[in-house]
Amino acid sequence: MTPREPAPDRSTAVAAVRAGTSRRALLVAAAGALGSAGVAACSPAPETPPSGAHGTLPSSRAPAPTSAAPTTASSAPRGSSAAPTPSTQAATVLATAGPDIRSGSSGRPEVALTFHGAGPASLTATVLEIARAKAARVTVFAVGQWLHANPALGRAVLAGGHDLGNHTWSHRPMRRLTPAEAHAEVSRGAAEVALVRGSAGLLFRPSGTPTSTAVIRAAARASGYARCISYDVDPQDYLDPGTTAVRERTLADVRAGSIVSLHLGHAGTVAALPGILTGLRALGLRAVTVSELLA
Repeated sequence: MTPREPAPDRSTAVAAVRAGTSRRALLVAAAGALGSAGVAACSPAPETPPSGAHGTLPSSRAPAPTSAAPTTASSAPRGSSAAPTPSTQAATVLATAGPDIRSGSSGRPEVALTFHGAGPASLTATVLEIARAKAARVTVFAVGQWLHANPALGRAVLAGGHDLGNHTWSHRPMRRLTPAEAHAEVSRGAAEVALVRGSAGLLFRPSGTPTSTAVIRAAARASGYARCISYDVDPQDYLDPGTTAVRERTLADVRAGSIVSLHLGHAGTVAALPGILTGLRALGLRAVTVSELLA
């Protein structure tokens, strides 16, 4: 599905960011200024990722993770939020060419909840508030058109200690694109991420497919992404199966090191998030960013 690009009035949200308001005030300002102007939710066609350990990364550190330190304000462009800096280990993994990353180490009690970034601003604000209340960290792979229309939400993601990645410019089905089209989708998405976080970062997820192709990987590398981020848990929340189904499917399949695919633009997913986080805690698992998972 290709999101449409709205033209919202962002003055209230931008004013909140520049005034240095609290995280809660930022979320309220973003939701109020953008309202229902968010783009359509991204809904890739179901596809089964390859089985086995392909793309699973080992860990080289003890199970005592810490939050990534933020970059200095001077390193980011005006109006952007300081983005978390990946650890040396995570940066090395992400900057080294290789197969799609479907999961992290199973040696630590951590999972990465990742969200395809699109949809109403109010739902994103709710996700960030739930994550704050539950002391969870998530990763948002933002569709470029959505981020262009909602830069305050991108800054709110970073302000909450979460990570922000690239999910292409307009969420076209990348397996069907020509090399030139794929390059344009990745590079335009990277440019929007850079405007918000100060750099394009190292996190990229192809749109419309859980696995990359040679064309997709070449387009990603051209924009500075050595690896594509996939996932090993997919509750297919984009089909709107209901809050209970999203929660139960996620908790049934998740394990230490899992990367979970979820979608910001679906109300059932947002409603399922508190139960998912409670269930993870009951399983002895902690929600971290992809960068933290790979550290």
